[in-house]
Amino acid sequence: MAEDNKRTKGAQMNVGIGEESDAGGGKAAYPTSLGQGNLQINREFQEKDVIKRAKDLDMPYVNIGKMPLNPDFIKMIDLESAVAARIIPFYRIGKTVRVAIDDPNNPKTVEAIKVLEGKGYTVSKNLASNSGMDEGLAAYQNARKYKKIEVVKKVATENIKTYEKEIADLAKLSEKLGKVTAEEALNMLNLGAMKTGASDMHLEPDEKSVKVRLRIDGMLHPAFEMKHEIFNRIAEQIKYQSRMRLNVMTVPQDGRYDFTFNDQQIDVRVSTIWTPYGESFVCRFLINGGESLEFEELGFQGNDLAKIQNAVKISHGMILVTGPTGSGKTTTLYSILKKIKTPQNNIITLEDPIEYHIDGVTQSQIDEKNGYDFADGLRAILRHDPNVIMIGEIRDLETAEAAAQASLTGHVLLTTLHTNSAMESFPRLTNMGLPAFMVAPSIHTIIAQRLVRKICPKCSKMEAISDSEAKEFNDAMIELNSINPQAFVTAPSKVARVYGCDFCSQTGYKGRMVISEIVHVNEQMKTLILNKKSSVELIEAARKNGLTTMREDGYFKVAKGLTTFEEVHRVTNFSI
Repeated sequence: MAEDNKRTKGAQMNVGIGEESDAGGGKAAYPTSLGQGNLQINREFQEKDVIKRAKDLDMPYVNIGKMPLNPDFIKMIDLESAVAARIIPFYRIGKTVRVAIDDPNNPKTVEAIKVLEGKGYTVSKNLASNSGMDEGLAAYQNARKYKKIEVVKKVATENIKTYEKEIADLAKLSEKLGKVTAEEALNMLNLGAMKTGASDMHLEPDEKSVKVRLRIDGMLHPAFEMKHEIFNRIAEQIKYQSRMRLNVMTVPQDGRYDFTFNDQQIDVRVSTIWTPYGESFVCRFLINGGESLEFEELGFQGNDLAKIQNAVKISHGMILVTGPTGSGKTTTLYSILKKIKTPQNNIITLEDPIEYHIDGVTQSQIDEKNGYDFADGLRAILRHDPNVIMIGEIRDLETAEAAAQASLTGHVLLTTLHTNSAMESFPRLTNMGLPAFMVAPSIHTIIAQRLVRKICPKCSKMEAISDSEAKEFNDAMIELNSINPQAFVTAPSKVARVYGCDFCSQTGYKGRMVISEIVHVNEQMKTLILNKKSSVELIEAARKNGLTTMREDGYFKVAKGLTTFEEVHRVTNFSI
């Protein structure tokens, strides 16, 4: 965990020692000293022994205790069997799966691998330590503590046809879909997704049935299965409402439909691809016309909150939001837009696709099939006298040049870039071909972010931190404490533990929040960029200017009882 923090020195950070949160029914504060007993024996010796053993056995090594584990992968093996066989699937591409094991000769392990191979998987075995396997299996067991997601509330609206007085749960919904019209069935699916707070609905046909999965708080959960004949009617209805070609099945299509739920318009973005068992659908639900989220509600705190609040006041320059797909970049951009929106500002966006409609903002849709791409669209926008421009993404040099030029000619430009961290934005743009003399003066602020799940307020509890967790926390803060000894940060005495209840569908989590790192490009950093200095020197300058990493921000929120170590591990481990 410490690699992410072994950066160069220099920063000032007011951590807020003594700040408390009553999330989860308890209080958490930054203590001024550890107050812990003897720390656990350093795991490094165990891992080094396993690395040597892996070389002797000619096997790859994996530190599975530090891996971000996807609960979907464990479903390839029955959970109880995985525990008994000491095996963890942790990575998959198509039919190739990588598994962690701690004893290649364990008969149950050998049998589990044969079962996977019998299902058509090519299995790559990776040696892990006993302790690492214990941690990984415990994490999987915790992640699998959910049951069928329930929908128990009645609809409090007259603007959507529910066709049923209430839906007890999604398992029963499967039975009802075959007894109503296709339009009614689709409305039921929409209702079920809304009541569970799903952002996406997946309809995935296989040989025997069609699986329905819902993405809730960033994680996919199985909901139920339906028969192919029921699915075929619903699929036709989705395509009809989305204005797709009904007679085309083997070519991917995109479309959109909407419905009204609890007085809110819900836009549904639909994508299809062909499989041997029929079309697979993904429906993304976008709430239109809702209130913009405040930065505090998104999860920005402390120095990062101050930086983003200052960024929305600029008169010109580029604000970059970076991170992978699903990290909340668009939501942050829209929140910034709504802060900037005034009668005096002419705001124009260029999006692919337009996800949310904003009153008072001119929004333009990219249409690359007809030659309307980001670069051409941006040049057209500049002729419409904008004050503020939002581009969905910088994808190529042409767009990067146009964006930089716009920010240098008196415009505020908001956009996104796919990088793992804020500091990677500079080399990414220069590698695209954008010269340093354009990069340095054009960028004002870079916001890198991920989304972690928030602990469930109903069932989580504040409990004593373990010795290993305290050591992990303190190791992560070594560099930050060396930079700013006056705001010395040590591990909290308690952290949140999740258990699961009906309110959170037994996941232990409810909702998500941002963990971030924000860089304000000051004059010193501009000079370093112009002189093509190393990333080490850039990071040192950013540290002196108050940079804290996403992982550090995540640990601050663990200390405040807002999320868990497991969530921070899951989203800040950038490589397999």
